[in-house]
Amino acid sequence: MNWRQLKEFCINLPEQELDKKVILWREDEAITAIEAMQLEEDHYLDPEDEMGCFPESTAKSFIEDVDAYPDGMDSFKKVYDKGNPILWEEF
Repeated sequence: MNWRQLKEFCINLPEQELDKKVILWREDEAITAIEAMQLEEDHYLDPEDEMGCFPESTAKSFIEDVDAYPDGMDSFKKVYDKGNPILWEEF
């Protein structure tokens, strides 16, 4: 699903549905603590580590350890641009 499809789906919802909680169904659980936002920074992955993605400011703090990241920002793979809309689970 892309954002256009999501928008179209929401536009077509009956009015009484719009104030209900958003639910994401998974195989054996339902996620209800969902938030929407636009990313305030570019986000990156460390291809050598499985810690998930992190904002550019965090990546820049990582490269202060020159021994661990001798290639600087080239050590990371950019995966999301600043302004990218996302839905996220509030833990």
